[in-house]
Amino acid sequence: MNKDILEIAMKVLQITEEEVLKNSKPLPELNAFYIWKPVRGGGALIINSQSEKLGAGSSINFEMHKKAFIEGKRN
Repeated sequence: MNKDILEIAMKVLQITEEEVLKNSKPLPELNAFYIWKPVRGGGALIINSQSEKLGAGSSINFEMHKKAFIEGKRN
């Protein structure tokens, strides 16, 4: 995970660097990372190597989030 991805995740999800590193998983097929906020109601973020991102609320499951990112949705 590069510094840009780390900083975007910290800012958007309002979590610490340690939390980003602990609560993330690589998505090599998308050249991206999935990062989540580990609290009730916390959101999630997919960020690729070009710093394109898509956030999602806690009501959106991982598969739906990933599908939307693959389809080109960004915010």
